[in-house]
Amino acid sequence: MQPPYVLAVSSCLIAALAAAQTPQPSPVASEPAEKPPAAEAPASQIGGLRFVDVAEVTIVNVDVGVTDRNGPVVGLTKDDFEVFQDGKLQDLTNFYLFTRASAAPDATAGPTPTPAPAQPTPAPAFEPPPREPRFLAVYVDNENITPFNRNRVLNKTNDFLRSFLKPPDKAMIVSYQRSLKVQQPFTSDPEECVEALRLLRTYTGGRTEVNSSRRQIEDAINNYADKGGSMEQALGDARAFAREGRNNLMFTVGGIKELIGMMSGLPGKKSVIYVSDGLPMRPGLELFYGIQEKYSDPGVISQTMDFDATDLFRSLVTTANASSVTLYTIDARGLEAELGSEAENRVARSTLAASVARTNYQDSLVYMAQQTGGMAIINSNDVASGLEKIANDLQTYYSLGYRLVPSGQDRSHVVSVKVKGHPDYRLTYQKRFIEKSLATRIGDRVMSGLSFDLEDNPLAIEIRTGEPMPSSAGRWLLPVEISVPIEKIALIPDGRELVGYVMAYYAARDDEGRQSDLQRTEAALRIPEAEYERAKVGTYTISATLLLEPGMYRISVGVRDQLTNQAGYATVRKPVHPEEKAK
Repeated sequence: MQPPYVLAVSSCLIAALAAAQTPQPSPVASEPAEKPPAAEAPASQIGGLRFVDVAEVTIVNVDVGVTDRNGPVVGLTKDDFEVFQDGKLQDLTNFYLFTRASAAPDATAGPTPTPAPAQPTPAPAFEPPPREPRFLAVYVDNENITPFNRNRVLNKTNDFLRSFLKPPDKAMIVSYQRSLKVQQPFTSDPEECVEALRLLRTYTGGRTEVNSSRRQIEDAINNYADKGGSMEQALGDARAFAREGRNNLMFTVGGIKELIGMMSGLPGKKSVIYVSDGLPMRPGLELFYGIQEKYSDPGVISQTMDFDATDLFRSLVTTANASSVTLYTIDARGLEAELGSEAENRVARSTLAASVARTNYQDSLVYMAQQTGGMAIINSNDVASGLEKIANDLQTYYSLGYRLVPSGQDRSHVVSVKVKGHPDYRLTYQKRFIEKSLATRIGDRVMSGLSFDLEDNPLAIEIRTGEPMPSSAGRWLLPVEISVPIEKIALIPDGRELVGYVMAYYAARDDEGRQSDLQRTEAALRIPEAEYERAKVGTYTISATLLLEPGMYRISVGVRDQLTNQAGYATVRKPVHPEEKAK
């Protein structure tokens, strides 16, 4: 039976063709004017779900790990903490202690004195909510690691996952081989993750080739200097190495940002353990220092500024903080990073060059972790000890909540946390967060739906796809219908009609990881007031046309009722003549 009220809205999504880097969704800067204003419940609402007052429910939760020389510090109370946003002290509304010993928050936040026999046991000051799942991605960067170092770390990672991973928490295994590969989607089964890590051992680490190329240039620099060759020859080789290194780094950082974008719409605590042999903050820096030593020319180092990658890492941590994703980093080289030569070197590297290389490749890992509230495990062959520290940080922390007065826009805020009287304590937390508009948060959920199942559909939306039709340049037009039960949509009187407003968000991603940008369509539903009882049993449909390359697609959709702020999400998979692509 054809629904009595159907709105056809034609749109096009074009899947990206470039295999080098998947485009990231752009944050939505502002929302269309709402009817009525979001701060007030709809007047004379008919049908629909309950009104969600965004201004009332916006609580910022800052997760703070506190450690001393003996490990995690528990037993602190709400009064021990001071939280500042943009330099202003905040009143805490929520305070919970999460520990490894319990699956739920510890509401007591420390030992409670035993009451006198005649006194009743006091109730907790803060009633803990059910804990949301923790989402952890183990990211193995095969392009920037050697097989030996990788396998040594993975042996200990297996034990870590078996100890750490328990429902409702979920972990996924991701690798990077010139592009992002999801080896194991989110699961609560540690053995599935261990099996995915086992399969990663078959890949050849890309850093082996980079190290070999660097050694050849180091040998060439020594030969140039020993034979009276021109410094320009040495600089030319170093610049070529640095230029290629920075270009590769752009794709490496892009892969990490792609994973963060996939996780941005997930609820709860989200973390990434990034494993590599380090990433250069200034590609080729050690080569320029080697040239400086050989030719005694201090001006050589100034040329490294042309290849400085600080902007790439700054962009990465901004993306992570905007998505509330914490980065933990592991330098898989361990203590070998401090040596002046590797076993396969023909010529020992100078002590200065070795020290510069170690610092250059580790500074980025430290920066990524510190700026997102995580920690970096460097200069340690005891990876098990480092993973234990990460487990403590993930599972033992204080959640400090304070009320945010929403601005309705995407806005960055600086957060600072102190423990009174304990400057010796080490605190880990995200020092910056992005206040997101409701439109941006819904968009994030839709983009995460391209990769993960999100069971959150109070509006009971459904997606139907038609058959693809040939278009130009080898692309196909895919008809899509997004249906919402009319009784789920809030309506308000407008003369002799009832009117409601919905916003549809949608995007598409194929199995090769290429995805479209997030698209939005606003629509108004109008029903004669006298016909509402008959109409409410039907559905309201938004029709879209997606322009896609051949492939197997996952289409993610979110619909927001603009009168109540309720949103629902759904996904569907659809082949767009993938057999045509193979011809």
